[in-house]
Amino acid sequence: MKKSYFGFVLFALMGTSLLNAFDYTVSGKAESFSKFGFNNTPIDTTKGKYPTESFVTMVGALQIDMNLLPKSITSQRLTGGIGGMIGGLAYDSTRNLTDEKGNRFGSVVYNYTGYWARYDGNAPWASTNLGMSENTRRYVIYNAYLDYDYNGVFGIKAGRYESSADFMSGFTQGFELYAKLKDLKLWWFSSYGRAFAYDEWLYDFYAPKTYTTKDGKTINLGIHAFKATYSHNGFSVSPFVYFSPKTYTAPMLQVGYDTNPDFDGIGFRSQTIVLGLFAMFDPRVQNIYRYGNPTGSNGQTLMIKQRFDINNYNIGGGIYKNFGNANAHVGTYGNPVGIDFWTASAYDLGASISDMMGEDAFTGFLYGGGVHGNFSWGVLGRLTTSKRSDEQSLAVNVAYDFSNNISAGLKLEYFNDITKAGYKVGDNARGLATSKDISDRSHVMTFIRTKF
Repeated sequence: MKKSYFGFVLFALMGTSLLNAFDYTVSGKAESFSKFGFNNTPIDTTKGKYPTESFVTMVGALQIDMNLLPKSITSQRLTGGIGGMIGGLAYDSTRNLTDEKGNRFGSVVYNYTGYWARYDGNAPWASTNLGMSENTRRYVIYNAYLDYDYNGVFGIKAGRYESSADFMSGFTQGFELYAKLKDLKLWWFSSYGRAFAYDEWLYDFYAPKTYTTKDGKTINLGIHAFKATYSHNGFSVSPFVYFSPKTYTAPMLQVGYDTNPDFDGIGFRSQTIVLGLFAMFDPRVQNIYRYGNPTGSNGQTLMIKQRFDINNYNIGGGIYKNFGNANAHVGTYGNPVGIDFWTASAYDLGASISDMMGEDAFTGFLYGGGVHGNFSWGVLGRLTTSKRSDEQSLAVNVAYDFSNNISAGLKLEYFNDITKAGYKVGDNARGLATSKDISDRSHVMTFIRTKF
């Protein structure tokens, strides 16, 4: 989408608000996130030896949300919002590190906060004397949208806003619309840009999928989806398809059953989800390496999740299995598995992506937790095997709301990463003359936030 389109959305949004002067709210927040890795091994690029990064962020955001219709109109809703975030790094353990030859390696933490390869992704990394890239942007206008809904049977949303799509996390730049008739809901989604505006991730909008023509012109292909969902008495079935022209087409089917859809924290609830994905890749990308292996012609994913809620406690688990390199282009930008799979090393492929998204990967996981007033806790265990590596992880999460405006939390994770012979940390190739390598990716993460 062209920038002028979003300029028009902003102008229309602000102009409508000023002319009508209807309800609006102003909110803001300040947050700090930290990750401290326990592995401080020196960098050795020839052996694929790298430390686990440590860093601290500080960000702030301001947002205006508006109701653009009179309160007397109850069958329709027109809302809008504009919001921005600014921030940066208070600490970066990787900034001044050197490799085995004594050369400054440069920061890798800017893959989380600040680095921006421009909208088309063609700006190269260019290290400065501070060890960071010249291509940095420490702010993002993450919200600039209009959202219209007619009586819960039709709606359209356009602009920049937080994505709710199963396979697109973060903020999206594009549009979506839905139509609902009794138990059937139809939904279309088109995204031409993606961004992050969170305490850990701050990244301005970029085009996830582009295509370069023979004359060197870069075309934004976008990511699109169509989904039909039938729901009745807790049972749901959803055939849908994600696709990006000249990259992939991925039809899927999701079936679910919820014994207590109106669960309010009292009693018992069981939720079961089974999802199957079949990804077919365009010939132009089949030989391109993604996350340590070639994309290939096709791949499949099977996900099964089960959760039980008993009053304020929960327990659950599941499996996630890739056949081939199914997540080479779909599944890594967002995933309904519900596990944070960006906790490996920022020096490795995809800047910290776990090999649970890799070729022929199989993951089993179990979790449990509870909510007790302002205090919440959770435990998650995960075992992953893949063609490239094996991973074992055990994480404990705790969080506390000190008031309506201040909250803090901590996650302590044991993470063992075993890269197999023929692969190397930090290298996208395979068949390398390397032996098995064991890396400790254990870390602690904390956050503190205040809002108004």
